[in-house]
Amino acid sequence: MFSYLFQLIIVALCWVHPLLTAALLITADPPIAKPGCQDICGNVSIPYPFGIGVDCYYSLPYSVTCNTSLLHPKLFLNKFNLEVEQIGIHTSVQNTITVKTPLQRTCSILDTNISSIDLRGTPYLFTAGYNSLFVGGCGSSTLLLDRSNKIIGGCATVCDKSPMITNDCIGRGCCSFNLPSSLDFYSVNIFNFGNGTNDCTSTMLMNRTSSIISEAVDPSLSKFAVVPTILEWTPGNITMPADDTNKNCQGPPDKYDCYCNYGTFGNPYLPYGCQVPKECKECKLGCIKQGKHYLCVRYNEDKAYTWLVLLVLLGGSIIGLMLCTGNISCIYLCIKKRKHMKMKEKFFHQNGGFLLKQQLSLNQGSNDSTKIFTTQELREATNNYSKHNILGRGGFGTVYKGILPNDQVVAVKKSMVSDQSQVEQFINEVVILTQINHRNVVKLLGCCLETEVPLLVYEFVSNGTLFDHIHNNGVRWLSWENCLRISTEAANAISYLHSAASMPIIHRDIKSSNILLDDNFTAKIADFGVSRLVPIDQTQVTTLVQGTFGYLDPEYFLTSHLSEKSDVYSFGVVLVELLTKRKPISWETGLEDRNLAMHFISAIKNNQYFDILEPQLMKEASPEELITVGNLVAQCFSVKGEDRPSMKEVASVLDGLCKQTQDHQSIQGNNEIHGLLSEHRPFQPSTDQNSSCQLTFEKDMIIEICSPR
Repeated sequence: MFSYLFQLIIVALCWVHPLLTAALLITADPPIAKPGCQDICGNVSIPYPFGIGVDCYYSLPYSVTCNTSLLHPKLFLNKFNLEVEQIGIHTSVQNTITVKTPLQRTCSILDTNISSIDLRGTPYLFTAGYNSLFVGGCGSSTLLLDRSNKIIGGCATVCDKSPMITNDCIGRGCCSFNLPSSLDFYSVNIFNFGNGTNDCTSTMLMNRTSSIISEAVDPSLSKFAVVPTILEWTPGNITMPADDTNKNCQGPPDKYDCYCNYGTFGNPYLPYGCQVPKECKECKLGCIKQGKHYLCVRYNEDKAYTWLVLLVLLGGSIIGLMLCTGNISCIYLCIKKRKHMKMKEKFFHQNGGFLLKQQLSLNQGSNDSTKIFTTQELREATNNYSKHNILGRGGFGTVYKGILPNDQVVAVKKSMVSDQSQVEQFINEVVILTQINHRNVVKLLGCCLETEVPLLVYEFVSNGTLFDHIHNNGVRWLSWENCLRISTEAANAISYLHSAASMPIIHRDIKSSNILLDDNFTAKIADFGVSRLVPIDQTQVTTLVQGTFGYLDPEYFLTSHLSEKSDVYSFGVVLVELLTKRKPISWETGLEDRNLAMHFISAIKNNQYFDILEPQLMKEASPEELITVGNLVAQCFSVKGEDRPSMKEVASVLDGLCKQTQDHQSIQGNNEIHGLLSEHRPFQPSTDQNSSCQLTFEKDMIIEICSPR
C-alpha cells in the first residue's frame, strides 16, 4: 500500500518540481499470469491467482472460464457461474473483482425473502466501500439480515401520483443503504404494503457509482437482468521464494497480502512477479508507470545551485519553526490540561453532582454503599474502555466490565445520549435506585458525573442473560424447576419495583436479555435505562414509546399510555420463551407465526397449546403445571391492560407452582393455584377484531422500523 502511494507522490512531483523530469519509456509489461497460461479473455485481464485450467489458478475459488462461443468472449467465475467484468490487484488499495449478479424482481403481494450468494469458505467478501443495496418500487419496506437473521439495515419506498426515480434513492420510488464490512452472506425480506397486486419491487446489490442505477431499480422496466457488483478478495498464504525481495508480503494466514516494492512492477502473487523493467534500470531516481508507458525520473543539473540555496534557507526556516512549535506545544498542553479540569468540573456541576451529594447525605441508608466515581477511576477499571471489556450493547449505551482497585468486579454503563433539561430527574432516579435493596434487582453501586453523559456503575453478574440460556446452543439446559424459580424471582423483583419501592418504577423494557443470572442461577433484573418513575397518585403516564420489538405492549404502542400492566405483558412474552424456547420475533416463519405472542394466542385458540411447547419441558412438568402457566400467560396477553393481573398476582401464582414442584405436593399445590387463578377472568380466545388489531400492530411496527428518516 505504501509503495502504491509513494508512486503517486513521485508522479505528482514530476509535474510540479522543476528539478525533476520524466523521460518516456515504452517497454513490455511484466507477465501477470503463470507461464503458458492465458492472461486475457476479451478485454478482461486474468492475473494470477486467477487462471484458466488446473495448472493456472492458485486454488479452486480462483478458477475462471473464457466462453468464446459468444459474439464477444466473456470471462466467468466458475465457483458462482458469474460473468466477470474486471479483476483488479490493489485497485484503490484493495484487491477487487467486478462480477455481474442477478437483479431480483418480485410482484407478489406476499412477503418475500431473497438470499444472496453464499461467500463463506471462499476468499471473497461483499465490498462495503463500493456497493450499496438498492430497492426500487412503490409501497414496500425492506429489511437486510445477516446469516443469523439479525437486522443490519433497512429502508422503505413510497410513490405519489407522479413517481420519479433518481440516482439519489432516498425513498421516493427508490431507496438504498450501505452494507457493513466483512459480509459474506445476506438475505432480504420485502414487505409489500402497496394498494394493488401490480406493485413490483426490484432489489440488487450494485456498485454505487454505476451509471445504470436509475434504469435498473425501476421494476416496470426489464432492460437489465444482471448488475455490476464488486467483491474484494485476499488470496491467503501463497508460498514465495526466499530470495524474492522485490515485494512485501504481510498479514495473518487468512489475510496474507503482497505488494510490489517501489520501482518494481508486475503481479506480486507470482514468484519473482515484481520486476524492474530493462529500460528503467538506469533510472537513478526511480521509474514510475503511467498507463502502458514508464516514466524515468531524472535530475535537472542546470537549476541545481539555485535550488540548493533555496533548500538551505528553507531548512533553516524549518528548524526555527520547529523550535517555536515546541514552545507553543508545551503552552498548548498546559492550557489543554487546565481546560480539561474545568470541563470535568463543568460536567460535574451540570449533571447535578452537588445535588447528588446533598441527596445522598440525607439518605444515610444509601450513603455508605453508593460512591461517586472519577473518570480516571473508571478509565483504569475498564482498561480505557477496551473493546475486549464490552459485556453488551443496547439502544441506549454500552456496558463494560471493570475491576476496581479493591478487586471488586463491576459493570460500567456508558450511555449514548443525555438530556440536560432533566438533570434533577436523573439525580432523583439515581438516589431511588441506590435505595433499592432486593436480591433479585441488580444493585447500583454508584456513578460518575465528570463526563458529558453520566456513567452508571452496577454490580457484576457473571452467568450471562436468560436469553443466552434459552436460545444459545451449548449452554447449560434450564430444567423446569429452574425455569419456575427464575421466573418467580424475576416476577417478585418486578412486583417490588411496582409497589414496594419508595416510588413506583415501571421498567418499560422487560425481556429475557435484561434478566441476568449469577453462578447459582439466581435471577436479577437489570438495565433501567428506559425505566420511568411514576408518582404515587398516578396509575399511568403518557410518554414516548420505547421498548423492544416483540416484547412491546400493543396497548402502550397504540396509545402511548404507560402503566404497570405494560411490564406484565412483556413478562408474559418471557414466560412463553421459557415454555417454547422460541425467540419473540422469528423472521424464518410466516407472518402469522412471526410474533411469538400472536403465535401463542393462536395456539390457545386452536387447541394446539401443547404442540408449541418445548418437548423436554413436557417430560419434566406435569400437564396441570403447564396449563396453569399457559392460563397465566393468556391473562398477561389481554388486549386491555386493566384486564391483566398485577405483577404481585403473577408472582403469587408462580410462587405457588414453585413450592408445589419443590415439595412434591401435587394435589395440594394444584388446589392452591386454581384458587389463585379463580380471582381472574379465564382466558378467552381472541375475537377476529382483536386478532386484526394484533396483526395491524405488527405491520405498523415493521413499517415504523423501515421508514426513511
